[in-house]
Amino acid sequence: MTATLRPGFLLPLITAALLPTSAWAHATDFILVKVSPHAGRVDVELTVDYGGNPMFTDKAEAQAVLTHVVRVRTGAGGSTSELATLAPLRFEDRREFDPTAPIPLDSTTGAEAHQLLTAVWSWNCGAQKIAFEMPADSNQSVILWTPPLSQSGSGGDVRGGSPEDKPRWVFLLPGEVSPEMVVPPRSATAWLVSCASAGLLGISATIGFSLAARRRRSARV
Repeated sequence: MTATLRPGFLLPLITAALLPTSAWAHATDFILVKVSPHAGRVDVELTVDYGGNPMFTDKAEAQAVLTHVVRVRTGAGGSTSELATLAPLRFEDRREFDPTAPIPLDSTTGAEAHQLLTAVWSWNCGAQKIAFEMPADSNQSVILWTPPLSQSGSGGDVRGGSPEDKPRWVFLLPGEVSPEMVVPPRSATAWLVSCASAGLLGISATIGFSLAARRRRSARV
């Protein structure tokens, strides 16, 4: 996934690059979306600096925006779904930006701490290709990226690359769709383990119900 160069977003990025790093980091108007494809799973982290972004009044508003700011698109027909309809989002307070972000977001030294809210989303995905789109009526802008393997933080990441790789990123405006991303299938071993675990749970539940029924019959005698 690579950035699509559009004149509309070059100006804010160039302007931000001319500012001191601390000013850029604390006054960012972008929502940062990190996408990490794994075998049979996609992990997403959406982060906003609601304390330094004048578009947000408080944490509650930031949480509402992060819930709906992007949708996932799957299948040949391009059907879209809200993230929360596929898997729950977990919200975390953070003080530092993700170090794999493709823009200079250094921590502020001796300045007011960041007020970051991050929505963490993990979806066991059966689709082989996915994309993310922004609703046309959104008033936000998103920087979406996939970190290189060396910075993924997970030994199960199957994306190729060397430690020198840079994050692949794209800038999204309302109504735009990211390039497609490949989600590698789960290995046969992982699939068998998952099926075996589900089978054992089913057997355990059946045995439990049977024992409970026997106890109820014995109590009646």
